[in-house]
Amino acid sequence: MKLGIVGAGVAGLAAALACARAGIAYDLMDRAAHPLEGGVALTLWPNALRALCDLGVDVRAEAGWVPMEEGDIVDMRGRTLYRLPLRWMEARFGFLPVCVRRAELLRRMHGAAGSPRIEIREVRRVVEIDRGVVVAWDGGRMEYDGVVLADGIRGGARSSVVEARTRPTHYLAWRGIARGVDVGRRMREIWGRGFRFGYAAMGAGDVYWFATVNRSLLERAGDAAETWRTLGALAAESPPEVARMMAATPMQAVYTHDIFDLAPGLPLAVGRMALLGDTAHAITPNLGFGGGLALEDGAALLQALALYRVAEESERLAGALQTYAAVRRRRVARMAYVTRFMGDVMQWEGKAAGQARDVLFRSLAPLGDRLVWRWMMGG
Repeated sequence: MKLGIVGAGVAGLAAALACARAGIAYDLMDRAAHPLEGGVALTLWPNALRALCDLGVDVRAEAGWVPMEEGDIVDMRGRTLYRLPLRWMEARFGFLPVCVRRAELLRRMHGAAGSPRIEIREVRRVVEIDRGVVVAWDGGRMEYDGVVLADGIRGGARSSVVEARTRPTHYLAWRGIARGVDVGRRMREIWGRGFRFGYAAMGAGDVYWFATVNRSLLERAGDAAETWRTLGALAAESPPEVARMMAATPMQAVYTHDIFDLAPGLPLAVGRMALLGDTAHAITPNLGFGGGLALEDGAALLQALALYRVAEESERLAGALQTYAAVRRRRVARMAYVTRFMGDVMQWEGKAAGQARDVLFRSLAPLGDRLVWRWMMGG
């Protein structure tokens, strides 16, 4: 019994951990020469940390992984719109959120899986055959009992199995890590008009930050330098920590990108193939739940593999994967709808709309937030 795992990002390594704990052999492959490097940072909410624990990685004592103790949303003048109930989350779910470098998370997961070799393969096609699946790449092919597809939102392997529709958003994003800035153990979002800035402490004076700006505000920006100046002008109107963080971030380390998601409804299992993470349900990063959903996928896959005793009875793999898909289908679809909707609301640009949004959050968000957060964390 051996599975092929296509992709060595968060979802692929979650699948590797699931296989390792279920006693199933696997090959791990990725198109990148250094798949454990790159990216910026991830916020891991309690649902993500719980899933990591289920996969055998308890980061509560991890050196340098600093839990967030304060969190809020404020307007451009620094007035509080909403306070995150972080201590309640800790009491209810057992964890405070943490923010970590993506590369650190990947290395920790890779090590926990036994540091498996990652084959450099750009998989072009995946085809199910009788009692197995063929994985084909330039210059080679391999047959497995089953395959996990975790090659990302534009995955080439996934596209050979099922077509997916990517959806653009109307805003652009920047991400970076400021050095030598002390914000305590805090996470915060600042909401403007067509502009947001968020940050989270990472420990040792490092702070992860992101910014989003509506394209309508960037129409006159002719190149990347002008776009950056537009962002700087918006930052200057924000609370003072925004400009301070941007100034403390090396320009070459700022990652600028468009934001896309996948239209909900992709199958999470097709025969003896499973789809995990962004490959199956890429969501907008507005609530910071994308990586957490991938980790949840891995934990659900582990549970299904163990329930069906796939390591001993390989013919039960298809049933296990269908169970995994059934468990995850509704949750990931709902999160796709919610994160996209919330992103649109957060980016409201009109003065009247922005004021209405701020008033609603200030007055109504605390009334039902415990119910909402329980739903967001998966129960």
